[in-house]
Amino acid sequence: MIGQLCTCDVENFGDILYPIVFRKLAEKHGITSAIVPLGFFPGPAPCEAGYDVQGINDVLSSPGQNLSHLVIGGGDILRTDAAAFAQPYYSIFKQRASNQFGFRLKETFLGRRRLKNELIQRVMGYSPIAPFILDKANHPRVGAIGYCSCGVPFRFAPEKFPAIRAALAAAAFVQVRDFPSRDKLKEAGVDRDIEVAPDLIVALSDFHDREKERQKGLALLAGHGVDTAKDIICFQSCPQPPEPEDELLRQLVALKKKTGSEIVLLPLGYCHADDAFLKRLAEKSGGVLKCIGVRSIHAMIAVIAAGKLFVGTSMHGNITAFSFGQPHLFGPIAVDKAKGFLDVVGLGAGFKLESWSQLADKREMVMRLPPDHFAIKAATAKRAVDAAFGKMAGVLKGSVPLPER
Repeated sequence: MIGQLCTCDVENFGDILYPIVFRKLAEKHGITSAIVPLGFFPGPAPCEAGYDVQGINDVLSSPGQNLSHLVIGGGDILRTDAAAFAQPYYSIFKQRASNQFGFRLKETFLGRRRLKNELIQRVMGYSPIAPFILDKANHPRVGAIGYCSCGVPFRFAPEKFPAIRAALAAAAFVQVRDFPSRDKLKEAGVDRDIEVAPDLIVALSDFHDREKERQKGLALLAGHGVDTAKDIICFQSCPQPPEPEDELLRQLVALKKKTGSEIVLLPLGYCHADDAFLKRLAEKSGGVLKCIGVRSIHAMIAVIAAGKLFVGTSMHGNITAFSFGQPHLFGPIAVDKAKGFLDVVGLGAGFKLESWSQLADKREMVMRLPPDHFAIKAATAKRAVDAAFGKMAGVLKGSVPLPER
């Protein structure tokens, strides 16, 4: 049995997509072993994903559940800041408390920080390094550990370097999704081969036909009162501070007036409160903008496919549009992964807004490109993903020897 450990237990579009695309690629490459999605909290995956998540703690501690391989990834998860990383999980931790009254009392008298530390110890304490950096020496029941389509969002603290080097030296394979992630590992002293390939979700359109998804999306939008005879701009954003929020609202209203398009607001990161922010933005627009708050990731894919343009701060919203060969722009978000993705797929920094005031100009820029510009780039990126996955598949099938410790 192969375990795939990622953040597929939170309501975040891209994180939930990873097990779906991973399993499809595994089938394509002839992997016949059972693949089990693993997370901190077991149960049905969020957002009607259609698969179940097993608890990583249960699997690692159970003598009867040996893993032939543990694949870690994808996502921006090679990081050691457990306290910040645990934030989206606190509400799940709270909901799953057996005694809700008791939990509220503890929250009142002990404070959230104390309870968050309890969360980290209880569900993330299986690895002394970090929740998604595991040293094979600490997990004898796992046959091999590898990393697939991972991101490294921040530079590591020097005191963490030895443990990170040891863990990755013992890994069966290490594949990251952009060059800045590789460079941060190299800075930590990791001197093994590190494969770099675009994010795994680039391959989504190999398994989801764009035209079928577009038709589903148009039908869904029509049911929400969207005029689907018009061009559709699909927009997403994480919550913004007051001043950028006001600027964003002005730009979106002006863009609708200028282009005559329908602008639909699509929450993708419910765990980051996208839904509350975009609903408020739609209300402030007086009905000019429509918030389409679907909870299913399959509906989210369809809405993105229905758009003429996608604009958002969500990396995987952009990657989904990219995979379908659609024009897209990253919103102004200060994270390495956006630039890393644009560089590794050959688009470049010009497809990321520095501020919302650039929205109209950047939209004109991408719409002037040849119609097949994104499709050509996506085809090249998908070949790179497929080649990298093929190397990993050799390890998972046992045809490639594991590294010696």
